[in-house]
Formats: sequence, structure tokens, C-alpha cells
Amino acid sequence: MEKEIMAVTHPVPTKFAERIYNNNKTVFVSKRHLGNVSSGDKFIIYESHGAKAYTGWADIKLITKMNPRTILRKYKDSLMLTHEEFKEYSKDKKYMNLIEFKNFEMFKNKVVPDRFVSISGKYIYEEEFNQIIRNKD
Repeated sequence: MEKEIMAVTHPVPTKFAERIYNNNKTVFVSKRHLGNVSSGDKFIIYESHGAKAYTGWADIKLITKMNPRTILRKYKDSLMLTHEEFKEYSKDKKYMNLIEFKNFEMFKNKVVPDRFVSISGKYIYEEEFNQIIRNKD
């Protein structure tokens, strides 16, 4: 029986995670596309510096691959990255992963994952998802 994917996570440096928490930024971009999730699934914030833990989650509104120019034009004010950071990060990329999310909830308790979250991100399966639910409050 195949395991069910419940969510996706990507490492987010603390300074960018704080933009979600404090500035209501709702668009994450990365170079790797983990597209086996869809609208309504969870995007889990793994704070890769400082906490080294899951610190919050949101509902995925859209997950897609998109041209950097289109991303900047369409999501400029919602991006976790500044215009300059995005231009540097997306340099020489034809397409980038984009996750637009809504209903962000910061966890009361940080949840340390059982295994390392690589720079490319990872899927969250039911067992780990349930562990997050049990420990986040």
C-alpha cells in the first residue's frame, strides 16, 4: 500500500520565516518542485536556522512551476523574498517552484522532525503529519 502524502515542507531561513509571521508574506519560491501535493494540502514551514524545527503551516492555495519574470510580476508584494533577493536567487533559472498559501498558523510548540529536511524539501506522510498535529499545541 502506497503511503499518502499529507503535506510538503521546505527549509526556510529564519529571516524569511519571520516575513511570513510578521509581514503576511504568502508566496514561497524554490528551485526544486515537489508537485505531488495540491490545493488544500499543507505547506509546513521548517525553520532551517535557529529553531531547526517545524514552526507553522498553511493551506496550499496553488503549487506550480513558473517563469521567474511571471512570478515577480504577479506576486512581487507577496513574496517572502525582496525583489533583489529574488533576482539573485532566480538567476539563470527558466522555471521555479511556487507555493502560494493561505490561512497561516504559527505553532505554539516547535516540532523537531525525526529526520533532516534537505535543501530540496520533502513530502510529509501521514505518520509524521500526525506527529506534528500531536505536538504543535
